[in-house]
Amino acid sequence: MKLPITITQVAQQPKILPLNKIIKSSDFTIKQLNPNTVISKEDENIRPTEVGTIVDYLSRYVLLADAHAFDVAKAKAKQDLIHGIIPVKEYKKLLDQEERLGYLVKDLSDVDSLSDEAIYLATDICAWEDAFRSGRYVKPKVHPDKLTTEHIKMMIQRVEEFFEEFGWPIRDAFFAKTENGFVSGDGDYLLKHTLLDLKVSVQTTMQISWVRQLLLYYTLGFYNHFNKEDIERLMIFNARTNTVFFIDIANIDQSVFEFVYDAAEKQSKINERELRKYIN
Repeated sequence: MKLPITITQVAQQPKILPLNKIIKSSDFTIKQLNPNTVISKEDENIRPTEVGTIVDYLSRYVLLADAHAFDVAKAKAKQDLIHGIIPVKEYKKLLDQEERLGYLVKDLSDVDSLSDEAIYLATDICAWEDAFRSGRYVKPKVHPDKLTTEHIKMMIQRVEEFFEEFGWPIRDAFFAKTENGFVSGDGDYLLKHTLLDLKVSVQTTMQISWVRQLLLYYTLGFYNHFNKEDIERLMIFNARTNTVFFIDIANIDQSVFEFVYDAAEKQSKINERELRKYIN
């Protein structure tokens, strides 16, 4: 059964949020940061989604000293342990890897000093993060080579420089959901009055799925008062292209948020009904 349960999945469904009912990609202001270069994925030796996850979670762990960055990965591994899918030694290995990673980044002077071993460990840990999203753990067959490792460090450096220019996060995670919880998602970052989603994509323009994501995170996380922060701006930072896309909430018609809210709640009720039928 393929139901759009997560905000990311709903954002990929134009029938739920059609273009004529929401804002356009072209409504966003674009700011190109320096260096004005795209970090190519062509010669990287692991999947782009893996690179993106590693950049995101090492940014949290290294730049923000977030001790909870890998909590989702550990929760998935513990769940598999409880259900007898993995042995105790596999779960203990994950805990040891995080402890070792913490030691390696503890006194890091800058991102360039991030060791190959740290990125190797992050690759293993982030495989459990991917498992949480997909439902199944797949052990990494390869680890980042020299070029891919350099790309990862370059993008983490870009994230750091972005934060220095636009402000450091006041929260590095937030939750958004419908009333019954059958559409939900974890947002990336909250800067002061800004909802930020981090991308690691070769796409050089604002994608409509990103627009839908931002609208859903804001509507289901703040417009509905689920979170209490005052959000004045929606923003994307793409670390591969070093590009920022943003729009002020004041420049979006209220009817857009009302439509997104109603559409998400409608889909959420469909999800609940279909899942209950499937379970029964």
